Amino acid sequence: MQPGLLAVSAGIDLFDLALIAAGFFAGLVDAMVGGGGLIQVPALVALFPFAAPASIMGTSKFAGVFGTAAAFLQYARRIELPKRALLIASLTAGAGAVTGAWLLTKISRAQFDLLLPILLTGIFIYTLVRKDLGQTHAPRLQGGKLDAASAGTGATLGLYDGFFGPGTGSFLVFIYVRVFGFDFVHASAMAKGVNVACNAFALVFFIALGHLLWPHAAWLAGANLAGGILGSRLALRYGSVWMRRVFMLVVAALILNMVRRYFSVG
Repeated sequence: MQPGLLAVSAGIDLFDLALIAAGFFAGLVDAMVGGGGLIQVPALVALFPFAAPASIMGTSKFAGVFGTAAAFLQYARRIELPKRALLIASLTAGAGAVTGAWLLTKISRAQFDLLLPILLTGIFIYTLVRKDLGQTHAPRLQGGKLDAASAGTGATLGLYDGFFGPGTGSFLVFIYVRVFGFDFVHASAMAKGVNVACNAFALVFFIALGHLLWPHAAWLAGANLAGGILGSRLALRYGSVWMRRVFMLVVAALILNMVRRYFSVG
């Protein structure tokens, strides 16, 4: 049994219901604009107060693979995506995620605790001022430029995801909107594809070290999957205007959460 793993009966109890609720809402939000970790990771920390941090992250990544994959498939069935660019970004993101996870064992991440809220605040203000941002789908990059930008985006955000994690999906959505010229729907679809790779590669790393909380990871994954399906369908139905509002709410919540963590640790 993993350290901190709480024993429960084979049936569903209040503990599992809380876990399922957290996984569902995390998958719901993450499928639309990213930021599901804002819900899922704190819930796991609260429910497993004695679990190793790596076990928390491994369990979250396990659930995230199912949720992001389900959301991505929903998007891919309905809209056309640049497959080559997505493949390049996914491969470099996977490599970056493993590198970031390795770096986390070697160096301190304390510098990020203040830097990230500043970056997210800039994104929030920029999105607020640019009211037309992400409302139309007008890709700006083609050919080699698209490949290079995809590789750079995947490697950078993959490294961040493996090293730190929270807000990766929201950062990806913003980059695909601002740099690539996608609307919020296409940007979210691309972000989900890249996120699948990040979660899968990092998950292999955590499983190899034995950091997974069974059987609760299975409950969390099922709930995350259901939330991912519903969230992607809502995004496809209501479109970019509605998703822009959700994006800003999630980014604001990420900022507040990171500022709170910085001052509570400091």
